[in-house]
Amino acid sequence: MIHARSIPNSILFVGDDRRLPQIGAMPAVAAGSPRLSDLAKAGADALAGHPVVLFETEGGQDDLAALADCLSATGGQTVFVALADENLPLARARALTEAGAADVLPLDVEGTALADTLTGLLDRRRAPAAVPVRAGTILAVAQSRGGVGGTTVAANLAVALATDTRKNAAPVRVALLDLDLQFGNAGTFFDLEDNGAMLDLMSLDRPPEPGRITRGAQSSGLGVDVITAPAVFVPLTAMTPDLVAAIIAALRGAYDYVIIDMPRATLDWIAPVIEAADRLILVSDGSVPCIRQAKRIMDLYRETSVSLPVDLVMNREKKPMFGSEMLRDAEDLLGLKVASWIPEGRAAERRAVDLGQPSASRRGPSRKTYRRLARHMVRSVNTNDKTAT
Repeated sequence: MIHARSIPNSILFVGDDRRLPQIGAMPAVAAGSPRLSDLAKAGADALAGHPVVLFETEGGQDDLAALADCLSATGGQTVFVALADENLPLARARALTEAGAADVLPLDVEGTALADTLTGLLDRRRAPAAVPVRAGTILAVAQSRGGVGGTTVAANLAVALATDTRKNAAPVRVALLDLDLQFGNAGTFFDLEDNGAMLDLMSLDRPPEPGRITRGAQSSGLGVDVITAPAVFVPLTAMTPDLVAAIIAALRGAYDYVIIDMPRATLDWIAPVIEAADRLILVSDGSVPCIRQAKRIMDLYRETSVSLPVDLVMNREKKPMFGSEMLRDAEDLLGLKVASWIPEGRAAERRAVDLGQPSASRRGPSRKTYRRLARHMVRSVNTNDKTAT
């Protein structure tokens, strides 16, 4: 029997009453039944006065049907948020969102985080429709040849951006997206295994909603959330331009910085990355073949985005004390100066991967180098933004 007290503007909680959440200023009342189906049978009267319904679920068919009935009873005016075990399969989480759940959160979500999520959902519900605006900065990382360390730079730059040490610096949200579908290993830098999120997105026959994309990102514990490349072999044609554009848009809306580790292959779905990128970080070494290949990559990508800003990073190279003729020739050929020199340190890199802690998170010369690179990126992006306005 549903017997929730009639408290105006209160949250209705459907589940084990002993887990009734504490959600700040907005009171939460228990529905008196652990099943959403009982709430659906009670109809619109039981839902009146509750802008939000939190319900515990395992994502079964009964709850999916009850959710549809409840949404119908409220005319879509009530926000339904599912609380589920953190091991809930992605397919079930997807089914809940497709059935109308505004979000799927873990059962043990902390009160402040829950309050922030609900406030955001309600604000979006109340706000008038508006043209989406760009939020986060997209930094695409490409490499001039295999083995030059593009993923190493991407992972460490992400950590450096997330760990801003300036006094009173606001927390920075950083995502790392591994689009090297067949050989990507960005997750190993953070001791993260593939959780199947990318495969799940590629299995869809239409672009996914943003919440489904962001839920696939795994927390590294270092301020960086990672969407890993699939652990199994997939054809590069399994990715599409529309899906890449949807992933970037979702991450851009949820994070301050999105680092994209790009594949070396030339594919049609690379175009949305280049179009969205605020800057391209081109990782190379100083060899003549590598510099020539870097020039080809720049020319190719600038066919898609003529004004794409490019930062050249010399990885595993020590900056010469005096400018060499070869360096001057390389910079003349590329039409840009070297933005950063990252010295050789393969033993430290291997140890960092073994520990699942990128070098930028540990004391040492590499951390200082990557923090300088991160500051350079922030300054460059801010300068571009001011110029654009």
